[in-house]
Amino acid sequence: MRRTRLSRRRARGFTLLEAVLAIVITGIVVGMVSYFLYPVSQAVDIALRAALSDISDTALRRLGRDVRLALPNSVRVTSDATTQYLEFLSIRSAGRYRADGGGAAAGADCPGDDAGLPAPDNDQLSFDTASDSCFKTIGKLPNASEITASDSVVVNNYGAGFTGQDAYQTAGTLNRTGLSAVDTSEPGRDRVAFDAATLFQRVLHDSPGRRFFIVSGPVSYVCDKVAKTVTRYWNYAIQPAQPTAFGGASSALVASKVSDCAFDYTPNVAPLVGLLTLRLTVSEATSSGAPEVVSLYHAVHVSNVP
Repeated sequence: MRRTRLSRRRARGFTLLEAVLAIVITGIVVGMVSYFLYPVSQAVDIALRAALSDISDTALRRLGRDVRLALPNSVRVTSDATTQYLEFLSIRSAGRYRADGGGAAAGADCPGDDAGLPAPDNDQLSFDTASDSCFKTIGKLPNASEITASDSVVVNNYGAGFTGQDAYQTAGTLNRTGLSAVDTSEPGRDRVAFDAATLFQRVLHDSPGRRFFIVSGPVSYVCDKVAKTVTRYWNYAIQPAQPTAFGGASSALVASKVSDCAFDYTPNVAPLVGLLTLRLTVSEATSSGAPEVVSLYHAVHVSNVP
């Protein structure tokens, strides 16, 4: 008899009160979980937004710093349906060359390649002799320890459209020649030796400010909207036409998660000043699945004083 009553009690299942209590407790638990999960998901989304902003800001600032070291009148841009290209010649060092004899040398004089200029007058960049291969600087060169024999000497660069004054040229009258060596042993000035096979001509290449540049070579930034990346390329040959392929070049990833970008360059917004504008958009899905999009704009003034 007793066993039968227990069996009946067990067969009845939950009472209404028990069901209501279960629903209330479940609601409280769900509410507590939602209460604690929402701030967590919000914090995750904020962290994502900050990370995307950092990706875009870092890439634009790095590109801007690089372009500020561009050889005057060497910035150029091009694009196709899916890719933006920015290229410039990167300056390693720069200074002023001697236009007159520098007086007695504490170090080695330049070779007496111009018979009309006895030593030490050959320490100037004469422009008037095919065998001129050396000059001395006014003052010391910055970053002289970083200069390599693969660098080039450039004078009076006016860029595209100026025959003999475009450092991207690879044939004809050039304002760019190979660097042989830089001797920094003399106090107050340095000795720059270059390839005499390229004859600098006074009418084309004599800079009004007696300025010369030592360039390490071309650098390109490529924004690929399909790969969603911005990549920096260097260690490739100077080419008259802006390249869009970089086989064999060194490369480094600058930004990922790129959904859109735009490079635009105006060479003369003011006399001898160019303006490079950069827009970069990065995106990624948030915890809710909606896209988080960050778009930043950056403008760089480029000195084009040759």
